[in-house]
Amino acid sequence: MDDPRVVTIGLVQVNMGLTWSSPGKGKDGEELSFGLLPYSTGLLQSYARRHAKHADRLRFVPPIYKRVAVAEGVTQLEDVDVAGFSLYVWNANLSLTIARELKQRRPETLVVVGGPQVPDRAEAFLRAHPYVDIACHGEGEALFTRLLDRVAEGATKDDLAGLSGTSVLADGDRFVHAAPAARIADLAQIPSPYLEGAFDELMASRPSERWVMIWETNRGCPFSCSFCDWGSATASKVYRFEIDRIHEEIRWMGKRQIGFVFCCDANFGMLPRDVEIAKAIVDQKRTSGFPFSLSVQNTKNATERAYRVQTLIARELNTLGVTISLQSTSPSTLDAIRRQNISTESFEELQRRFARDGVYTYTDLIIGLPGESYEAFAGGISHVIESGQHNHIQFHDCSVLPNAEMGHPDYLARYGMQVQPQEIRNVHDRADALEEVPEHLDLVVGTDAMPPADWVRAKVLAWASDALYFDRLLQVPLAVAAHAHGRRVHELVEGLLAAGEADFPVLAWIRQTLEHKAREIQQGGNSYFSGPDSGGILWPADQWVLLRLVIDGRLDAFYREAQGRLAEVLGREAMEGWGNVIADAIELNKALLRVPFTTRDAWLALDGNLWEHYQSLLAGDPVELGQGLRFYRIDRTSRRWESHEAWFEHLVWCYGKDKRGYLHAVATSRGAVRNTA
Repeated sequence: MDDPRVVTIGLVQVNMGLTWSSPGKGKDGEELSFGLLPYSTGLLQSYARRHAKHADRLRFVPPIYKRVAVAEGVTQLEDVDVAGFSLYVWNANLSLTIARELKQRRPETLVVVGGPQVPDRAEAFLRAHPYVDIACHGEGEALFTRLLDRVAEGATKDDLAGLSGTSVLADGDRFVHAAPAARIADLAQIPSPYLEGAFDELMASRPSERWVMIWETNRGCPFSCSFCDWGSATASKVYRFEIDRIHEEIRWMGKRQIGFVFCCDANFGMLPRDVEIAKAIVDQKRTSGFPFSLSVQNTKNATERAYRVQTLIARELNTLGVTISLQSTSPSTLDAIRRQNISTESFEELQRRFARDGVYTYTDLIIGLPGESYEAFAGGISHVIESGQHNHIQFHDCSVLPNAEMGHPDYLARYGMQVQPQEIRNVHDRADALEEVPEHLDLVVGTDAMPPADWVRAKVLAWASDALYFDRLLQVPLAVAAHAHGRRVHELVEGLLAAGEADFPVLAWIRQTLEHKAREIQQGGNSYFSGPDSGGILWPADQWVLLRLVIDGRLDAFYREAQGRLAEVLGREAMEGWGNVIADAIELNKALLRVPFTTRDAWLALDGNLWEHYQSLLAGDPVELGQGLRFYRIDRTSRRWESHEAWFEHLVWCYGKDKRGYLHAVATSRGAVRNTA
């Protein structure tokens, strides 16, 4: 089979859309568009150019790197001999639709798929998608190069059956699977697509695109969390790219003015050299101004090194915050998801140190994990807050990936996990920007431990905690009351949600709105809200609550009801001597909240050092609440919004950047306070 012909290859790695979709526009009114450089296709191309026996016969056309119309995608690929698609949850449906239409137009094109969304058990997948010729498993660089060499020598689909790391329906209907070869241990064999110029043509053809760089410094994950396909895909062993290459890529970031870098290492900060790498990126930013944002997946157990690395990144680079990837606080659940070898104490120690030093963090918790009841999940929210997390809990829905342990039918059955496909929509996207080919994610909407009705309760509690505590609608009184009365925050939030409609119509509306949306999700609906007077974009539930309270003129009523209901929840005995404190805390919180149309600063006269007490609770070093008249001036005019649309844009940035932005600053305070301890 020696047919010395040129093989034309078209690669497809459709990344998530990152067009700026706020009600406003970017600087000078232009719409901002961000393109993720298709790192996987760059790796395949660069490796083949270096290692293929027939590299001189391979011709790569520009990759498809963002969502396009199906017809446009087919047109870009209609002249290629090999079409390679990298599949993940956010692109699988579109990619497979393009592949199907391409095969119909040009049957001789060899359609090859790889990536995390290709099931390890691929027979059913291939039979469901007969236009796919070859499914690839495991690392792609060496495998794809071997495949291209065989094609360059004249091999057909049936000839390729049995190639290591592939699944094929050969001879029309015979399923042939060959286990993947060993991973590449010497990562020096893999050229850098950035340094090799794999993206030069693409970047030159899109001069207005703001590029996001996907970056690796190592490969592998020593952990095997059951909901994740990372550790299982890499067999746990961690291999490292050469440090000289990493430094060269950092210089490339500065030279090419890459603003945003997403490091896809599974555990950045795990290796001693990660401190050196973080320092090098900071030095590059100081020298060239780029990159100005670096996002990493924080390591799990290396507490001291993680602290050093994350503090450096957080203070020097415009990050979205340090991630505390807790996922659950339930020991039985951590065992069920194979995170028993990850130290919860390490996370808590990091949280305390970051809070003490003013480093912004957020904590991940997942709703619907196996073995976790509503009570355990609710208690976990308070546990995280009590450990010092007052910025943000990022609540995720448990989702099922095909190659994760959780995706196995036996695992799902063991924990009674009920799964519902949900269309993927991105937060703050245009509400009317419907996809030609929607993507879907399989969500867990009930388990044996958390039946569907309890899942709704957990979802409502998560949303309400986000709105009331982390979006700062009621953080001041909730934090003060929890500390003073030994009450857990989730109990206070539950009490507010349980308010009766007759006496507390606004609080009841919040509960009913969130319950209705949670039930919609269980039926396949998306997670977001929208309306004709809310900027035309998709809002998360917590922001929707705040937005509607403001637009509908119910914010004053909300705070009146919150004061009355908190008094009921805390009880008459607990409120003796504290009624004025809770009232003052609510008044302070209301004055601090950033809302549109404020025209003057606010002066508050409070009986005690309430602001200082609240700030000390956030820092984890409580200052006792003292009595005595205290005056506070709240700066409500340095940042003003003269329209709802301008305020909406502020909310978009609060969601994705720093939730402390929900509150104004206290500009001055004065007055005598005596300690009551």
